[in-house]
Amino acid sequence: MNSDLIVGSDVKIDPSCIFDKISKESTTGRFSFGDNCVIHEDCRFYFSDADFSMGDYGTIHNNTFLTGYKDCKFGHNCWIGQNSIINATDNLTIGNNCGIGAYSKIWTHAAWGELLLGSKIAIGIPDFDSKSGAVSIGDDFWGIGQITISPGVKIGNKVIALTNSLITKDVPDNTVVGGIPAKPIQIDGNFRAYKELSELEKYKMIKEFAELFSKIHNTKFLFDDSLRIIKLGNEEIEIHCDSNTKKDIKSITYFDVIKRTYTKKHNVLEKKFMKFILSYKARFTPE
Repeated sequence: MNSDLIVGSDVKIDPSCIFDKISKESTTGRFSFGDNCVIHEDCRFYFSDADFSMGDYGTIHNNTFLTGYKDCKFGHNCWIGQNSIINATDNLTIGNNCGIGAYSKIWTHAAWGELLLGSKIAIGIPDFDSKSGAVSIGDDFWGIGQITISPGVKIGNKVIALTNSLITKDVPDNTVVGGIPAKPIQIDGNFRAYKELSELEKYKMIKEFAELFSKIHNTKFLFDDSLRIIKLGNEEIEIHCDSNTKKDIKSITYFDVIKRTYTKKHNVLEKKFMKFILSYKARFTPE
């Protein structure tokens, strides 16, 4: 395995994937993956003098091309669809719980025409004092598919970009965008991507998810509606809807529905529950 490749536990990387530097003169970057990541076939990573990192439970589907001269950082629970291009010629930061749909492109640089002729299109060029092309994406972003993100864009938290969106400007928190160029789109009479849920609504929903999980995996399912606590297995998982609840048993994986965090213990049931719930139901990041 490449000495510059750092992986957590239960990481699966297809043997066809390539990890290398962009040019012979440069230093190969480091490539790091958190626990339970899956990198599918024919993905190519080329980074020089910079690092690529992805948190726990990341997935990169086949034929995705990732390259850069600056650091590229993905948070936990991120997903990249097949045949995408991720460019980090300038810095690229993507938060937790983000999805980049298939055939998408993220660009952090642009160069068109000759600089000596006075070209105005010079963004994020590594060996020239040009305008920054760095891209930052907040938590809970979802680009549904075939989206393009232009250099220098800042995207907030809880943003949804519809299919074929061309994002050329900053996007505020909790917004749905679509079109070429992408503009805010109303759903149910407003531009918000997500509605507010009460703690009781969240408890009822996670309780349904947990009960379904228990049936699929034939494990114990207990709950206390007055305390809003759910237990799975033989004291392996507790799900709480009160962040102030004590979490004092070291062997238990505690899920905090309000903070969307969990205490990672690496037990078998925890991993099964995470994989079950990550599909579209809920996403938790380690404390």
